[in-house]
Amino acid sequence: MRFRLVTPERVLFDEEALSVSLPTEQGEVTVLPGHTALSTVLKTGIGHYISSKGEHADVVFSRGYIYIDGKGSVTVLADTAEKGEELDLSVIEEAKKRAESVMQGTTRQDDQAFAMAAAALERELARFKLATRRRGR
Repeated sequence: MRFRLVTPERVLFDEEALSVSLPTEQGEVTVLPGHTALSTVLKTGIGHYISSKGEHADVVFSRGYIYIDGKGSVTVLADTAEKGEELDLSVIEEAKKRAESVMQGTTRQDDQAFAMAAAALERELARFKLATRRRGR
């Protein structure tokens, strides 16, 4: 099946895949060849991809959309996505601290700023989880 992972900045994957596991609002979905058509929301979290050559890759996503056409194609449109090997733990820890600081300094009356900081923190926590998992390998 064809797997495409696209962000506003770049195309991370556009190649044949054996399987793709993605975080959704309803839980993780694993897509295999022959999967039925589906459109759903991509949740911030960690996914896994196995290429047609058997190579494995972990990817951290922020929110987006998943479209499975039922004819052998999976397209993921994500706000952000990074491969595990691209993550730098020190950068993630700093970004996490900034997001936590903004959340603590934001009054509850500023719902938009708080929501943006909460989304940033959720993304950094997912990045942190993947980076520390990779470090343990």
